[in-house]
Amino acid sequence: MLLRKFLKNNSIDFLNVENKTTIYHKPVLLRETISNLITDKNGIYVDCTLGGGGHTNEILKQLSQNGKVIAIDRDEDAIKFVKTEFVYWINKGQLIIVKSKFQNIVNVLNENNISKVNGVVADLGVSSFQIESSERGFSYLHQSELDMRMDKSQPINAKDIVNNYSQEKLVEIFFKYGEEPFSKRIARKIFETRSISKIEKVNDLISVIEKCYKGKHLIKCISRIFQAIRIEVNKELDELINLLEFSKNILLPKSRIAIISYHSLEDRIVKQFFVNNSKNYERSSHKLIPNKIIEPIFNLLTKKPIIPSEEEVKNNKRSRSAKLRIAEKN
Repeated sequence: MLLRKFLKNNSIDFLNVENKTTIYHKPVLLRETISNLITDKNGIYVDCTLGGGGHTNEILKQLSQNGKVIAIDRDEDAIKFVKTEFVYWINKGQLIIVKSKFQNIVNVLNENNISKVNGVVADLGVSSFQIESSERGFSYLHQSELDMRMDKSQPINAKDIVNNYSQEKLVEIFFKYGEEPFSKRIARKIFETRSISKIEKVNDLISVIEKCYKGKHLIKCISRIFQAIRIEVNKELDELINLLEFSKNILLPKSRIAIISYHSLEDRIVKQFFVNNSKNYERSSHKLIPNKIIEPIFNLLTKKPIIPSEEEVKNNKRSRSAKLRIAEKN
């Protein structure tokens, strides 16, 4: 296959994981995130994407004994890992772990008798553990079933989407979530292929894409299609939009929200939300009517996103596309 030839010729090592029992996921932009997030060492903070607990652990280390972290994740594997590794913080009552989608943040806080918090952080990337778990189907580098569910208990997976969505719907998600220029061609080939036999394995889907795209950018094309399907499976952009909206009501004054995104779709949503909610006026619909002065909800702290240093990218290749944006509640 062209994909295997590419990987061999370029000596790409995507699976170099040091001691998987202790390293679940290397947190991205850790210092930059935590130093900008914490405004009260006695406060309550929400880590919306617990993962391997990298950001949660660093927050806890910076807090006083009165501080607390509510950590949310929908991946049972991540929760099991952190519950084992973070027994100290859990027993102290400073760490509460909840299995849920982070768009349910208001309900999670209500169930813990919390109405307002001092900070919210979300790292929107797929964890290293998820990518490297061959049975999860997130990566095109593994011989596995098409799955891509962050919550393995949810009914719909990638295989269902590829085999059951209409051709028109596939075109829509490939273009909308993958920004793939060959969306129609790939969707049509999937439709033709699955009418003969189901597309159930990662390699089955890759073979279909290879028939539609012959060029040096094949890997990017495959990545875009896998990204689009993963976003659709997990409803990632809808969840992000809901989280941002809820943050307006759950943050205390002078508290902060920090979002790390990895592709333009996520970053665009975060940027636009922060910009729209940091405006101090509403533009008039007529030139003779003055603009309406309003009280902005947020103060935008990062007009340009914070990106990883060269050293971080060298040590963690998956950080290279990360962008951190931070806003403070007025």
